[in-house]
Amino acid sequence: MAVTIPAMRDDTLRRTGMGVAVAAACALALELGAALGLWVVPESSLIQGTVIGLNYGLLALGLVLIYRTSRVLNFAQGQLGVVAAIFLLKLSYDYGIFYWAVLPLVLVISAGVGAVCELLLRRLFGRPRVLVMVATIGLAQVLYLVTVLPFVKPKNFFVPYPLPFSWHWTVGTYLVPPGEVVTLIVAPLVALALALFLAWSPWGLAMRASAENADSARLSGIWVKRTSTVAWTIAGLLSAITAILNAPGKATALDVALPPGVLLRALAAALIGAMVGLGPAFFAGIGIGILQQVLDANFHGSETSGATIELWLFVLLLAVLLIRVRALRVNARTEERSSWNLTGSASRRAVVPPRLMWLAVGASVLLLVAAGDSVLSTGQWFLVGRIAIYAVIALSLTMLIGWAGQVSLGHFGLVAVGAIFAARLGNHMDLLPLLLIAGVATAIVAVVVGLPALRIKGLYLAVTTLGFALFMESAVLPTPCWTMPVTGRKMCTGLPQPTVLARPTFLGIHLDSDRSFALFALGLLLFWVVVVRLWRDRGIARRLIAVRDNEGAAGAMGIPVVRTKLLAFMLSGFMAGTAGVCLAFALQRFDSTAFPTSESIVIVSMVVIGGLGSVEGAMLGAVYLLGLPALFGSAREGSSTAEFLTSGVGLLAFLLYFPGGLAELVRGGARLAADGLERLRQSGGFGPPAGSHEGTDAPGSPDAPEAADPLPVAP
Repeated sequence: MAVTIPAMRDDTLRRTGMGVAVAAACALALELGAALGLWVVPESSLIQGTVIGLNYGLLALGLVLIYRTSRVLNFAQGQLGVVAAIFLLKLSYDYGIFYWAVLPLVLVISAGVGAVCELLLRRLFGRPRVLVMVATIGLAQVLYLVTVLPFVKPKNFFVPYPLPFSWHWTVGTYLVPPGEVVTLIVAPLVALALALFLAWSPWGLAMRASAENADSARLSGIWVKRTSTVAWTIAGLLSAITAILNAPGKATALDVALPPGVLLRALAAALIGAMVGLGPAFFAGIGIGILQQVLDANFHGSETSGATIELWLFVLLLAVLLIRVRALRVNARTEERSSWNLTGSASRRAVVPPRLMWLAVGASVLLLVAAGDSVLSTGQWFLVGRIAIYAVIALSLTMLIGWAGQVSLGHFGLVAVGAIFAARLGNHMDLLPLLLIAGVATAIVAVVVGLPALRIKGLYLAVTTLGFALFMESAVLPTPCWTMPVTGRKMCTGLPQPTVLARPTFLGIHLDSDRSFALFALGLLLFWVVVVRLWRDRGIARRLIAVRDNEGAAGAMGIPVVRTKLLAFMLSGFMAGTAGVCLAFALQRFDSTAFPTSESIVIVSMVVIGGLGSVEGAMLGAVYLLGLPALFGSAREGSSTAEFLTSGVGLLAFLLYFPGGLAELVRGGARLAADGLERLRQSGGFGPPAGSHEGTDAPGSPDAPEAADPLPVAP
């Protein structure tokens, strides 16, 4: 141990020095560009960018700290501290308590919230990390609900946020306000204190050892789970400091959860540190903040200023992945030895005759069709069609996450690509060729977005796809047309504002009513369910799972690893593109706000709630998240019940106590029904003869029972 400690300290100092070098190189590039007249770098942009970047850096420190100890992307990192920032405002103004007496109290509360969150998520210790990631999304929503409770929410948000001092600086012609002065002083001190704690304290050594190899650390006498709790405690404290520093001037924005754009910038900074380097992540956050403000100063006032900024930030994210790919690949090899599992351990599933599930699905569809307009209103038929379309999107993501192991947080951006084709060609083309063209184009886009997955694995792809969805939402969709820089040719790749579509005909059948289009959407869902079941039972799923679990072994058995990964993105993108076309025709009148990045998180929640990797689970998740609120929405009490069940509280409770998803619950009920049928058969009832294997799932499929020694089958 005496030899390991200096080595780890030297590594920490080396990473920090590299972060300083990166920040210095960025500053030099900005100054050189300003000297050559390529862009303008105002002093105010540098200072404001540094302040914003310090907040990004502190947020990135919390993300890296949790990821390096548990390999989990914590989407509740920002919301952990918002509770403390709001409570500080309440204690200061509503109760008149002195600032320096309130500050330690709220910091201790925030640290305790971080520890409680880790203890709560510990129930998912042996589950897939993507499931834990979705649980942190539900946790962020729960923390948001805490901020609106009467004993936390202040009476008035529109008051100056309390500050420890009222200093102000003057840099050139820019007057630095006290809130920014506090950030410029406190944020570097907090980062330095964290670096010293990790480099010199026994707890810091234990946390780094657990991050490198949890099993070896456990054999050395380190309490791995306790170090994980300490990491979440520190992350909660960092989040509180970030929220308090960022609070002055925010007013009512304090109670809003962390926006996807802020989280993406913090994740990009964390990626520059390869998700393990605290120094590079912190200084990269500062650089990203400065770059954002410099771009805003140079493109402010133009029609495409927001799109240009998001384009440059997305290009920066892709460049970071290409530059840091070697370090990310090294970390990916050690992910399986972390304290939390990546894909979870396989478990034996009940052998359920699929004829029971198909009988239930068929009976439900026939009952829905027979109900007609006498039972369902126009709005309810629209909801049925929307559920069917979202189920198709969830099916496409099930293949990508559940089978291929590629985490996508921007899948709704692919849906938006299909909607663009519908908006541009929908009024001039039949529906069937439009579905094919949009599907192929979206498949190509999905392959391009998924190219980083060919060299890195794990949750890093989630950052790329999240950046793609944000780029689509803020840059591509709101910009109907743009001019190419060199040729001057006008390109129309966005949505017309607003977009108005007339529903087409399909094989001579008019789809102008909500009922007819809902039936078409149900037919499309049934088609994709059959196709995906065939893919699952005929070997495609086994190839994807084999590559996901062990690329080396799969390649040794003759499975083309690269083509298999690209196949997963291609098939998933094709399905998402067809769903995007249908969603555009279902809405008929929409604009760029109809495809927010947050919907991608909803789709991931559908897949996880339904059952990770389950075909039936994708449909059940769509019905749960979209249909349950509508089912109870007519009654006032029922509406609150449905809101609770589908909110962050219900989502988190569902994941903690039913991590197998709705599909596991349905399989349990189906197995009870199958056992009842077997008893009837044995007592002289009906059914196939004893010893028959009719109705069992195909061996090797994701829903089949685990074999004694399963091996992937080469194509």
